[in-house]
Amino acid sequence: MQNMQKWFGNKPTMSQSAVKSKYEKLLIHAEHNVLSLDEIILKVIEAEFDKKSGKEVDGILVLTNYRLLFITKHEHRAFEYKDINDMNIQADEKDKNEWKLTIFVGYTSQRFDDIKKNDDTQEFLDILEEKILNPNINILTTVTHNFDYFLHAERLNELKEDSTKTTAFLMKRDDMGFSKNGNRLLKEKHPDAPLIIEGHYREKDKKGNFIVVDKLVYLYEYDNEHRKAKKVFSWSFSFFDGMIIDHFALKTEIAGDEGRLILNNSGKKFESLLSEEGVSFKIKTRKWYQKILGFRSGKWWKRSIASLTYLFILLIASIIIFGEDPQETKTSKPNKNNESVEVSSKENEETKKLDQEKDKKEETARLAEEQRKKEEEAKRLAEEKQKQEEAARLAEEQRKKEEEAKRLAEEKQKQEEAARLAEEQRQQAANNVFYKNCTAVREAGAAPIHKGEPGYAKHLDRDGDGIACDQ
Repeated sequence: MQNMQKWFGNKPTMSQSAVKSKYEKLLIHAEHNVLSLDEIILKVIEAEFDKKSGKEVDGILVLTNYRLLFITKHEHRAFEYKDINDMNIQADEKDKNEWKLTIFVGYTSQRFDDIKKNDDTQEFLDILEEKILNPNINILTTVTHNFDYFLHAERLNELKEDSTKTTAFLMKRDDMGFSKNGNRLLKEKHPDAPLIIEGHYREKDKKGNFIVVDKLVYLYEYDNEHRKAKKVFSWSFSFFDGMIIDHFALKTEIAGDEGRLILNNSGKKFESLLSEEGVSFKIKTRKWYQKILGFRSGKWWKRSIASLTYLFILLIASIIIFGEDPQETKTSKPNKNNESVEVSSKENEETKKLDQEKDKKEETARLAEEQRKKEEEAKRLAEEKQKQEEAARLAEEQRKKEEEAKRLAEEKQKQEEAARLAEEQRQQAANNVFYKNCTAVREAGAAPIHKGEPGYAKHLDRDGDGIACDQ
C-alpha cells in the first residue's frame, strides 16, 4: 500500500481520509507523473472544475510549495502562484454547505465548485491567499507538520525567525490537551526516555507536574498556556535508595525522608526501572480494599463517607437495573398508568423539543462564532493588504520626492553655472575697456568710473579712493 503521508500528513482529518480513499489511485499516478521531485504538498481538497462547455469534471485541488494544481483522471491543470492575480470565494447558491472558488489568471478566470465547507477547506483557502500575496512565503500546514512533535514555544520562535508561517487550523489541531502536549514536548527533550508520566513532588508544597525517567529522574513544570516546560529537580537513581513505594488503585507514592514523589500512573513501570538500576526500596503491602479511594488512609470518617457514597451509587444502579417495568404497571392499573404514560410522553416530547431548540441555539452560536472568526481573519488580511498598499504608496511618494529634489538641485546647479559664466563674461568685458586719460572717459560719457567697472584703472584714480575721473 502506497504511503499517503506526502498528500495528507501523519494525522489526517475524517474529511481528508475520505478524499484519500476516493482518490488514492489518482494520487499515486499524480505523484509519479505530475509532481516534480522538489515539489511539496501543502494541502489537498476535493472540487469540481466548471468547464466553459458546461461539463463539470470531478477532481482534486492541490496546493504545493510553488503552484496550484487541479488533477483529474484524464488531465491536470497547473497555475503558478506568481501568475494568479486574485481569488474570489463565495457560497454556492444550490448548497449553503459548499463554496465556489474563482481564481483570476491574467485576463482569464477559472472556477471550481462543490467545495465542502469545513476546516480543511478553510486552511486550503488561507494558504492559497498567502501564496498569491507572496509566492515565496514558507507555510507549515497540517500536511507538512509531523504531529509526533509538539509546536512548543521554542519551535514557534524558530519558525518565526525563519519567516515560516503556521496555519490557524494547524495550531488548533496541534493542541491535543495538557497531557499529550506535555508528553510530546518532553519526548523531544528526552528522546530515549523509557518513561514520561504525569506526577508531582511534594515537600511542603506541590511542585512540578511531569516526571521523566532517563539517565536521571527529572521533575518538570509544564505550562500548557505558554507551551513551555521548566526543569524543577533532577535526581540520580541512588536518591530513591531506601524509599517506600506505595501502590494505590491508580496512583503510586514513593516516600522518603525529604518528601514524596507521586505518580499519576505507571507505578509498576517506575518500580521496574528502579530495580534495573539496582536501587533498593521497600514495597508497602496493602489489602485490596485499602487501595480503594476513601479506604487508603485508614481514617474512620473517610471510610464512613466512602461507604455511604458507594452504597448510594449501588442503590441507584439497582433501581435502574431492577426498577419496576412500565408495561407491568400498565397492565395492573390501566387508567392511572394511561394518564401517567400520556403525561410522560408529553414530558418526553417537550424535553426532546427543548433539547432540539438547545442544539439549534448551540449550532447557531457555533456557526456565528465561526463566521466571526472568518470575518476577523478576512479583516486582518484586508488590513495587511491595505498596509502593503500604503507602504507601496509611501515608497512611491518618497521616490517622487527624491526625483524632484534631484531635479531642483540640477536646476540650481545650472543657474549657478550660468551666473558664473555671466560674471566671467563681465570681467572679461571690463578687462577689454581702456581709457588713456579722464578726457577720453568724459568724452565717452563714462565718468566717474568705480573700481570694478569696465575701464577703471589706477592711472585714472590719482587720489586712490576707488573712483576714477571724479573731479
